[in-house]
Amino acid sequence: MEYELEVEWRAFELHPGVPPEGMEVPFSPERIAEGRARFGRLAEEAGLEHGERTHWYDSRPAHEAVVWAAGVGRADDFKRAVFRSYFVENRNIGSPERLAELATGLGLDGDDLRRALTEGRHRAEVEAQYEEARQVGVTAVPTFVADDRYALVGAHPYENFEKLMAQVGAARRA
Repeated sequence: MEYELEVEWRAFELHPGVPPEGMEVPFSPERIAEGRARFGRLAEEAGLEHGERTHWYDSRPAHEAVVWAAGVGRADDFKRAVFRSYFVENRNIGSPERLAELATGLGLDGDDLRRALTEGRHRAEVEAQYEEARQVGVTAVPTFVADDRYALVGAHPYENFEKLMAQVGAARRA
């Protein structure tokens, strides 16, 4: 069954304090292998491409870039490019140069994006989204919040989303 539902992406800073150049994932090899196996299994079940990430990167510039891309009507395309860059290619999504490359690859003005990041044009909006996430109680990604009261944290099967939609009284599509 399908529900009438609007999904709105919001920024959340998963690893605050990561330096601009990124940092190696600070877990034991065993924990990294376990996480990769779990993530890989979920990604394959969902038909998603994935790679082996070795680093964490500062996501704030990527969040600001998504707000910029929304302003030119290409937020979804840009998010997909950022996800691919991070989850498949293990690239630094905190790098203004990398983000400008992604924008240019989508036919967008990479120079304008680079200026927007340097000037901090969208920094306040992203910080407001971080604060909203803290207020709602988000502690991990992905988190799906419905009706500002109910949340699913992490990857879930479709049935759990159906239960969430029923819990908030979402209308089913005809």
